[in-house]
Amino acid sequence: MAATGVPSRLLLLRGRRWGGFFLLPGVRNTSNNCSRGNCPSNGSRNEATIISGRRLAAQVCEEIQRDIESWLTLGHKRPHLTVVLVGENSASHTYVRNKVKAAAAVDHIDERTVCNSVAREKDVDGFHIFNIGRLCLDQPSIIPATAAAVWEIIKRTGIQTFGRNVVVVGRSKNVGMPISMLLHTDGGHERPGGDATVTITHRYTPKEQLMIHTQLADIVIVAAGIPKLITSDMIKRGAAVIDVGINHINDPVTGKTKLVGDVDFEEVKKKASFITPVPGGVGPMTVAMLLKNTLIAAKKLIY
Repeated sequence: MAATGVPSRLLLLRGRRWGGFFLLPGVRNTSNNCSRGNCPSNGSRNEATIISGRRLAAQVCEEIQRDIESWLTLGHKRPHLTVVLVGENSASHTYVRNKVKAAAAVDHIDERTVCNSVAREKDVDGFHIFNIGRLCLDQPSIIPATAAAVWEIIKRTGIQTFGRNVVVVGRSKNVGMPISMLLHTDGGHERPGGDATVTITHRYTPKEQLMIHTQLADIVIVAAGIPKLITSDMIKRGAAVIDVGINHINDPVTGKTKLVGDVDFEEVKKKASFITPVPGGVGPMTVAMLLKNTLIAAKKLIY
């Protein structure tokens, strides 16, 4: 299985800047009972259950592949995906590399202008102002892939959100905000949510206040872009921790650059009930949800 967990014959990706086509490699059936929401309580364990984003992504991609095969038998065209990368953000580059196994820098263009230039019905990243607006109004929309990935991980792992306290660390319009919208929304609405009590923190939240919030949280979702921002003393025992951070740091042991999240993984896993690793957590699931969004757009399920 490739790092992206994308099945072969699923999608043909074309990127103008790469000047070619990329077929994505296959995956095997690696789903487990825990990913279907049957996880036992972790209260008796000394360390957190490590959520395999790759395994969950493989499960999602298998479901997508079956759906696409049914779609093709009805005479429809195979969905296609084109990538436009704006700017030099390292996290974005990592995301795109996982999608196409290649990376290339492109010209600097205003991000919002580009996002709103994409037809809303083809906006598989869910960044168009129309899609964000519908998301905020609890209406069906193409949901930003990372937020959808976090929500899918929570649901498939069986982490309860109803009435629970959730802290989202980071308020970006593409990650923190849509995650918060998904989790706090009424589960009975047109676009069901998690019925959680959600607190959003950001760069101007004092560290001591951040700690107060996270220590009360049943679920902590971190998308700040700061290595080891969340330490074990900031997490209450038994909390679920979802690390969305993507940071490149120098490994003092090897002298090489390595990928880490926003959570002090080795220490926090000793207190949490569930935790996602970096790499191998939210990242692969984000790619899977992007592909799911592509299928949703191709089938015109929203617009």
